[in-house]
Amino acid sequence: MQKRSLVLLILLIFVSACNKKEILYVQETPSEPHPELTEQIDIVIVPKVMEIPYFQAVQQGVEEAAKSTGATVHFKGPATADPAQQEEIIRTFIKQDVDVLAVSVIDPDRLTPVLAEARRQGITVLTWDADAHPEARDYFINMVDAEMLGEHLLDSLAAQIGEEGEYIVLSGSQSSLNQEEWLHWIKQHNRAYYPNLILREVAYTNDSPVTAYQESKRVVKAYPDLKGIIGIASLGPPAAAAVLKEENLSNDIAIVGLASPRDMNEHLKEGNVQGITLWSPKKLGYLTVMIAKLMQEDAVIEDGMLIDGVGRIQVKGEQIIMGEPIDFTAENVDQYDF
Repeated sequence: MQKRSLVLLILLIFVSACNKKEILYVQETPSEPHPELTEQIDIVIVPKVMEIPYFQAVQQGVEEAAKSTGATVHFKGPATADPAQQEEIIRTFIKQDVDVLAVSVIDPDRLTPVLAEARRQGITVLTWDADAHPEARDYFINMVDAEMLGEHLLDSLAAQIGEEGEYIVLSGSQSSLNQEEWLHWIKQHNRAYYPNLILREVAYTNDSPVTAYQESKRVVKAYPDLKGIIGIASLGPPAAAAVLKEENLSNDIAIVGLASPRDMNEHLKEGNVQGITLWSPKKLGYLTVMIAKLMQEDAVIEDGMLIDGVGRIQVKGEQIIMGEPIDFTAENVDQYDF
């Protein structure tokens, strides 16, 4: 038995080394395994795109959870935020009959059918970071409560610009269900509490840093009376901050929104941006693997459940909420490494 386990481990490591685009984590099988570890759990984590800081931080959390649980965990996503590439990756893993597929969904209309197909074949399907339509998954692992986040972002902007003036929203994609929900609550909160704040446009970046920069430059020129920018996709605030710095407008237009503290470190310290918001994407990656493992063990996922390395989660129907967002400023930004 030990010899067989050793051969299997060597084969898995060889496969991982031959495939540079897919990251595969395998924990060595103990010489006398516990009964619950004798059947290896095979988990696939699919981000929207591989090479941006947000998903790189998620990957770190995935790695830590893989080591902690002993599960086999694949982390593989498209080179660009292309739903066709994402669908191809998902279909490849369906053919391999993995235990769990956990996907940050680029386009729910495109990907819901293939995820539903995976469920019909007995694969547990989770979404995280960005949801599919409900019939396509067992749980959506959400970072924060959508209503609270939308209100918080608009409150942050209103506090900086005196509750009046024009602003725009930089989003990632109209197909992103969570970003559209945050946008919905921003608009609701605007109507209810800030009659003198005027949303002029929602500009979409297609989750591309180049497009985020181009759109930031365009809206700054299109709206000469612009007072604020809310970025609800992580590439938006860094791009907007770079444009305002180039145009010497950092003191005239406030930026709030969601971004990695690493990407905003310099802008915060220079005073170009007063504060930025996010959650820990590293914890999100860790939580996703832990929930996948718990579901394979037929554990009951309960509201208030304590997840080691994450904290207490909220459960609302088929949605698991990780916790509250973090606000980063010049004073605390160096405490975070993602």
